[in-house]
Amino acid sequence: MNVELRCFGPVREAVGAKVADRELAEGATVGELLTELVEEAPDLEGTLLDGSGEVGDSINVTVEGRNVRQLDGAATTLTDGDVVRIAPPVVGG
Repeated sequence: MNVELRCFGPVREAVGAKVADRELAEGATVGELLTELVEEAPDLEGTLLDGSGEVGDSINVTVEGRNVRQLDGAATTLTDGDVVRIAPPVVGG
């Protein structure tokens, strides 16, 4: 299946693109996608996933506009055509 990956901030720099299509196995999860990204860009280790395999506190991941923390976290199942957005949290005032 194919998902669209939209990257911002340090994730964009590490991945080398703002928008990229990713081919994943049917039934892949957000955690599996993030693990692949860390394997390709080791600078992201500890940022995308924490020590327990959940989405890191210093990153926001959404699938189709919904924060994965409000879904099943890293276990959120992806489907063909999903848009996954990975960005640092918005801070400031």
